[in-house]
Amino acid sequence: MITKNTKAQTKAGKTYQLILDAAAKLFSKQGYHGTSLKEIASNVGMQAGSLYYHFESKEVLMQEVLDKSIQLIYSTVQSEVAKLDKQANFAELLTAAIHGHLIAILSYSDYTLASIRNYGQIPAAVHKASQSARDDYEQFWRGFIRQAEAAGAIRQDVDGHLLRLSVFGAMNWASVWFDSKENNAADVEKIAKFQANLFLNGCLPEGEKDGV
Repeated sequence: MITKNTKAQTKAGKTYQLILDAAAKLFSKQGYHGTSLKEIASNVGMQAGSLYYHFESKEVLMQEVLDKSIQLIYSTVQSEVAKLDKQANFAELLTAAIHGHLIAILSYSDYTLASIRNYGQIPAAVHKASQSARDDYEQFWRGFIRQAEAAGAIRQDVDGHLLRLSVFGAMNWASVWFDSKENNAADVEKIAKFQANLFLNGCLPEGEKDGV
């Protein structure tokens, strides 16, 4: 039986999501500091004061956007990796993980763009509150890189920590130059394969890979 309380809760939940979606969109386009609570409220047709019923501050809103972004990226990466055979090698695993990360930040959501493009603007308290979710995702990457190192799939002179940070930098920077109006899903997959190949094989011809 649907009661008045149930209807009220459903309506509140929808409003909550509308506010969150509007915040993610504005944060992704205008930046954290360039977006006011008044603008967010106006975007969903409410007074700024009414927004406080759902979110006590802009910091809390940003934290929710950041948490959802991390969850979206992680779940998409896991989904792409799950498509692989259990005997998949490191090259296949890296390509799938990069593809999943790029799908999440380039094809899906204002949430991921808001998170990446505002990383330097986000208050320290918000970063700290979202640290656990971020740690889980980063641990996933650390885990399969360490497994590859132990299996001899990565050269001994390659620093796994720097490899992970470099891969993250390349993936996240794609959100700056990628144009979703001119590119499609096939282009995202192409970028993923290119980045994976670049990290796995470099760009020097065979016989000229003497290192730096």
